[in-house]
Amino acid sequence: MITFAWPWFACILPLPLFVWWLIKPKQNQHLIIYAPTLPYFSKKLTGDTPRHFWTRILLVLCWILLVISLSRPQLLDNPIVQTSPSRDLLLAIDLSKSMQIKDMSLNGQPAERLEMVKSYLQSFIKQRQGDRIGIILFADHAYLMVPFTQDWQAARQLLSEVNYGLAGQFTAIGEAITLAVKRTLHEPIKNKILILLSDGRDTVNTLQPLDAAALAKASGLKIYTIGIGSDPSETQTESDLDETTLESIATMTGGQYFRARSEQDLSEIYQQINLIEPLSLKTVTYQPYKELLVWPLSCLVGLMMLLLWMLKND
Repeated sequence: MITFAWPWFACILPLPLFVWWLIKPKQNQHLIIYAPTLPYFSKKLTGDTPRHFWTRILLVLCWILLVISLSRPQLLDNPIVQTSPSRDLLLAIDLSKSMQIKDMSLNGQPAERLEMVKSYLQSFIKQRQGDRIGIILFADHAYLMVPFTQDWQAARQLLSEVNYGLAGQFTAIGEAITLAVKRTLHEPIKNKILILLSDGRDTVNTLQPLDAAALAKASGLKIYTIGIGSDPSETQTESDLDETTLESIATMTGGQYFRARSEQDLSEIYQQINLIEPLSLKTVTYQPYKELLVWPLSCLVGLMMLLLWMLKND
């Protein structure tokens, strides 16, 4: 479809008629002077000729092409709809030694806590294609493994390579939250979420988890916490899970605390988070176009050259 970027220039199209009407002399004021010794002027003043008629036509066409050129004609292509993320989503994964405990199940088989967490996070990331995903690993200290990205395939690939010993044996929950705050503090996207998965309590104490949660609240970072591990009474394993602190962190930042005691629990938790935080996309429609200015402008130049040639040879 052809359109014009500056269509208001069409308003000047009747300008020559308006000027001609203002300066048009009255019939009784015409004065014809016949000068036989000036053949060039005698032809002009004795009346219209076919060449004079075509000169007027060319002048009209030149004016029309000039107005069209000033209006910037464009050829519009099909609109392109682009989606950009409107939310940053960080996943903080506990890699402490206790995540090796084999008290969970995966596809009906006994599984370690970290193994089951990774399996369900793979599916969760795949469903978050509208968000920017980042991954934090924490144990002795917190580390950013995957910076914010929309390449969810790369994020899933890197997540599959996560294993024990990458960050130590302890549990630095406070550091993980603080790192998340640092990574999201200056990001342009205002909707920021952290999902923190842990099976223990903070044993590093470089920064208290509740103090870090206060920083998260001040920066607008919402935290969902997930406590990992089955009940000790069912599996005869010790549990150091600090549910009180995890729940306080979530409540303080406007998030929610979940407890994952089994494979089914973790699956339902991810579904609940998907419902609470649905995909949020910012849609931008871009209209590509091609400038057509060169065509009327070229025709205008050609007609002007023809008009000058006719006047010169008249």
